[in-house]
Amino acid sequence: MVCILPLDNDGIGGNEEPLGLADALMARGSYTNLRKLREIALADEQERAAAAAEDEIVVDKVDVLSTGQKVLRYDSYLLQQRYYDDLKHVDFDFIDYSSTSAGCIIQQEKSLGKGGLCWDAAFILAEHLASTQCVSTESVIELGAGTGLCGIFLAKLTKCQVEITDLPLLMPLMQRNIALNFSDIMPSISESDRKILHGRDSPKALGLCEARVLDWGDRNDGRKYPVIIGADVVASLYDPIKLAETLHSLCQEDSKVYISYKSRLDGPHELFEGRMRELFETVESILPQGSRNKNPSVRILQAFKPKFNSLR
Repeated sequence: MVCILPLDNDGIGGNEEPLGLADALMARGSYTNLRKLREIALADEQERAAAAAEDEIVVDKVDVLSTGQKVLRYDSYLLQQRYYDDLKHVDFDFIDYSSTSAGCIIQQEKSLGKGGLCWDAAFILAEHLASTQCVSTESVIELGAGTGLCGIFLAKLTKCQVEITDLPLLMPLMQRNIALNFSDIMPSISESDRKILHGRDSPKALGLCEARVLDWGDRNDGRKYPVIIGADVVASLYDPIKLAETLHSLCQEDSKVYISYKSRLDGPHELFEGRMRELFETVESILPQGSRNKNPSVRILQAFKPKFNSLR
């Protein structure tokens, strides 16, 4: 059963939510913001370590490469899920999302800001789409892919052909993550580090993935897609109207749009959902299904039946 939620009430209550810390600190290129982000992440890590020691809870499993880079084994986090704060994993260089159904290694680059990090909403959307069979063999385009987590993982789990897109600044990171997951020619790393990153047996990718630049609001080259996705792309950093109109511009008559987000009633979400209602016949917010990550604040907005006389 799919639980449909009203778009004007996220069920949490309260008035407009102030700008989140993660959004506020993610301006690219700001040394002060990155330093503050580091301070908050360290405080969160110390608090969680103290709680784990007190309660004798299993902590996250972390491996360290010869370069000193840290690899989080995500399944160890999923076993306990004691915290869902946005900044919980910002200090890991790689996150291993491998499962019994697909292997997936994603590199993070904190210096790139929000786009260089992995977010719960991306992982949840990929598993939701795969488990509910919303996609199977279609061509899929992801907007604002950042690290590429959602699109790459979806291409590992299904037979889809996925295009992950973002600004030029994110292209090198997305290309590295595609190579980590789909190429037999791995980036230059030592044999010992290769075993740490890829030592666990997991099925090969079912689908394909490629990356390209797409700036919201730019004239599209005419390509249309049956499925358009985005994870945590409705935020104070981005233009919600351009996002909605870019999603619509990529649609064909039977296209389906799936956007995962953290539930809030801030200005960008209201603007985005309002414009989406003008551009699509059906727009609804649902609870995600089939994901091992149980973050209670993540929702999925899905839109069907695009209107082709709605741009003005």
